[in-house]
Amino acid sequence: MLAVASVVLLMMGGGAARGTELAALRDVGHGVVVVEPRFPECQSELEGTRPDIILVDGESSPSHGRATAAWMGGLGKFRTVPVVFLDAEDRDVPKAKKEIPRAQFAAWASVVPTTDRLAKRR
Repeated sequence: MLAVASVVLLMMGGGAARGTELAALRDVGHGVVVVEPRFPECQSELEGTRPDIILVDGESSPSHGRATAAWMGGLGKFRTVPVVFLDAEDRDVPKAKKEIPRAQFAAWASVVPTTDRLAKRR
């Protein structure tokens, strides 16, 4: 049986650039909410969520995604939620690890299996 997850994707542009990947996540049953990581403007939108997994698009705006994910990790209810940076640039990995020590990294091409694997661990 597939474990389904509630996913928050931090991505600029509302996810339009990754429509195929988002459709694949939804097709296997994962609930995906796309939030533009314009911090602090997105705070009110995120405070009412309790995702199982936080995905951060490493291409569209890595600094905004890092800042938003770090803020989320500082809140008690998000502290244990896995954070996965997708297609992060090599130069951005040390910054992400410094701000979010539990951060994981994956390619957009593997977003479905990565999300499935993390959903099973809950």
